[in-house]
Amino acid sequence: MLCYFLSKKDLSILNIVEVNSFNVSLDLDLGGKTKIVIAGNPNASDEDFVILKDGKAAKFTGIVESIDNADGEKKHTVSCLEIERIFDRKILLSDVDLIRSTGIEDFVAKTIQTYFSGSGDSFIDMSYIKCIVSTHTKVSAKPDAEDGIFNFKTYIGNIKEKYGIFLDFEFTKTNLIIRIHKKDQSPMQIDTTITDIISCRETYKVQVLAKLSVKWLNTTTQKETLRSFYLHSDRTVSEIDTDRIRGTVSTIYIEAETEAEMIEAAKNEFKSNSYSHAIEADIWEYSALYPAEELYVGHEVTVKTAAAGVKESIISGISFSDAGGVISVKFGILKVSLIDKLK
Repeated sequence: MLCYFLSKKDLSILNIVEVNSFNVSLDLDLGGKTKIVIAGNPNASDEDFVILKDGKAAKFTGIVESIDNADGEKKHTVSCLEIERIFDRKILLSDVDLIRSTGIEDFVAKTIQTYFSGSGDSFIDMSYIKCIVSTHTKVSAKPDAEDGIFNFKTYIGNIKEKYGIFLDFEFTKTNLIIRIHKKDQSPMQIDTTITDIISCRETYKVQVLAKLSVKWLNTTTQKETLRSFYLHSDRTVSEIDTDRIRGTVSTIYIEAETEAEMIEAAKNEFKSNSYSHAIEADIWEYSALYPAEELYVGHEVTVKTAAAGVKESIISGISFSDAGGVISVKFGILKVSLIDKLK
């Protein structure tokens, strides 16, 4: 196993070092922390790129958070962040009409070009970034911005969760290629009661938003109106006060140009309900039923457990280490189980 260190300035190779041990952690909100212990000095700095390779396959791609060398030993411990953290910056909301007219993917590519690769500031621009947009997902929702400012990394995590849009990263000698696309994926069927699942743990938090009152400012007409939305037993959201489930009530304020944008923003509030039932499972790394390459964050799944039956979900986190044998998988967003419990 080798660890490659690339310069954030120009992608030049800083060092290639043998790996002693590693522990990789990835999650849906891009807050995963990875530690790699290497045999020598990486000759790298904070925010340089890290690629953990097993032969030709990349096991992890990220950026350096810190490097620790205890007591002058040859070994160094490299703490890493997920590669999407290169976009962990608050920026001005612009070109937002692309989301509705062309697609989320086009908005992401344009934002990267405007603020991260072609801003004109040579001290911060990553001019080697090349974006490739291969799908176009049109929606009415805008990024959650405060006073016209939003965190781009957070937005990238949100579109993976809500719309299945992924950013794939690939390094060449001269470029960091980012493919932005809605992944064509079929839900993975996972049965936690079979022997390929070494262990399984479930946690519940039975609290759900059932009614949302929205004070909407139409930014075109400057007119304010009050609207109410309800969550129904079939998991749909509407303004019809029938067949409702029990749960909490909340009120929010939304500024939007169009009614469609306001409705999309309101419906997104209900999606937070899905985190109320979580499952964690340890899966055999070499399972033929559940190939390791299919166990990625953001993959839609149906999960069967002895306690809860079959539920729709999504992989919200994975972790694995050099010890091998096990991939720990977290599942979240089990929408059906929540509603079933609240009926």
